[in-house]
Amino acid sequence: MGEIKKITCRSCGAGWECRTGCGMMHGKLERVAAVFPEDIKKEITGIAEKRDFVPFDFAYQLSYCEECQRIESVPVLCFLEEDRKYIGLCEQCGQKTELIGEEEKMQCPVCHGAFIETEEIGGWD
Repeated sequence: MGEIKKITCRSCGAGWECRTGCGMMHGKLERVAAVFPEDIKKEITGIAEKRDFVPFDFAYQLSYCEECQRIESVPVLCFLEEDRKYIGLCEQCGQKTELIGEEEKMQCPVCHGAFIETEEIGGWD
């Protein structure tokens, strides 16, 4: 089950709500492929067709878009037996985003302050 997080900057007041983790429907690679753009979806589907079982890890992760100056969640797919990682694009502008590694070290993309609070406000599936 995924989490819904409320992220707020205490410096400038900017705020976001983001879904992280994954739901039950993301247990099949075909369903995971569907959340990516068509070109990436085809590549993922091609990998899945080559083998009966493809071990993978999938979750929506926090990221930030420099273009939009916002924090959002993007889909991230890793194939466990290969060195392949697919990271979704910004939903608003379609540009590449930067994954946020540690939430405690997150900086506000608007004011670049380090006074970010993260609160779990719900779950999703």
